Amino acid sequence: MREFKSTLKYMLRGIVFTLYFPFYLALQVLKFIWTYLIVLPFQWLWDKLLHPIFQFLWRSLLNPIWQYLFYVPFRWLWLYVLFPACMYTWNKVLVPLVRIFWFNLLYPFLYYIIYYPLFLLWRYGMHWFYKEVIIPVLHFCRIVANILFNGLKWMWCYLVFYPIRWIYVQIIKPSIYWFRNLFS
Repeated sequence: MREFKSTLKYMLRGIVFTLYFPFYLALQVLKFIWTYLIVLPFQWLWDKLLHPIFQFLWRSLLNPIWQYLFYVPFRWLWLYVLFPACMYTWNKVLVPLVRIFWFNLLYPFLYYIIYYPLFLLWRYGMHWFYKEVIIPVLHFCRIVANILFNGLKWMWCYLVFYPIRWIYVQIIKPSIYWFRNLFS
């Protein structure tokens, strides 16, 4: 029985790995593109250009309009009219109604109809699958993705970057120095 259980566990791990890994790899690639090709350039654009312009406009034009046309009158209205009315309604009407609704209707329904069956399903059905299949598959997906990304990094360094650097250091830079020395 133990061999059958172990065989079933490893078969499920393999099936889930082959189904999940392409999505995991695509997510990692999209995360890289989002971080390094979208967020960082726009962050620089915001920090260096847009934020100072918006700060100037806010301090010199929009903040005084906001303060004296909206904030001060609405603050007075809120403090002396709306807030006391809302607190009275909250304490005398809504809290008792919510207590009755929660303790007599909603809590028993949520506990006995939704929570307890889901707890039993997790405890006696899905916990083993999560612990024995999903967690190892996620671990191996991370390992395989790291191996692939390290391979891509190696290919970039040794097949693209180092040859271009060698061409620059050995051919282009001496040619520039030689050409500069001709005219100096």
